[in-house]
Amino acid sequence: LPLYDGVHVGDLTIGVVVGLLAAVIVAAVRRLGTAVDGRGDRLGMPALLLGGALAVGLLAELADLLGADPLDVLFSGQASIPAVIGEDSTKIIVVLLVAKFLAYGVSLGCGFRGGPIFPAIFLGIALASLTVVWFDVSPTLAVAVGTAAGMAAQTRLIVTPVLLSTLLVGSQGLDTVPAAVLATASAWLAMALVDKRNERSTVAVPPGAA
Repeated sequence: LPLYDGVHVGDLTIGVVVGLLAAVIVAAVRRLGTAVDGRGDRLGMPALLLGGALAVGLLAELADLLGADPLDVLFSGQASIPAVIGEDSTKIIVVLLVAKFLAYGVSLGCGFRGGPIFPAIFLGIALASLTVVWFDVSPTLAVAVGTAAGMAAQTRLIVTPVLLSTLLVGSQGLDTVPAAVLATASAWLAMALVDKRNERSTVAVPPGAA
């Protein structure tokens, strides 16, 4: 990664926006996973697993047909970070975002084993990669804010996402920490609002109220 030097107001804004969007996407992934999981009682676990595997495979094939690497869809994402951050095509990044989003949600809902964190980090970095293509933002900053935003949205942690993003960019990206902090905070706050809203929508109706 290239050296990122200084703290820039525009990049701080990008950190906030990426954090908010990452939270929206991760919340949608979890909602999709819950919907898929709800099919398990009706279909049975074997059918759910086979159907989920088929759906993820088809998503990978579709991504391949559209020009993206199907392996970036099939696997958790840590090995694909260099590829997505180096991508210069908006189309390919969007294809990866959509395919990974769907595959991630289906995988969570079907109960496939594997880590839930790196797919969220991949989605966060893919989001931030769009700013590299559109606004010539430093890829070092994109890795930092994308990592922090995706991990904070999935884990609801504050310190660990900033620490991991700092470790990933290394000495080349020490100045990205303020933007990563803002990305983490905005993602955490957005997910807190989502959780609060979900709690309100699932409150049981008092007996006799209906």
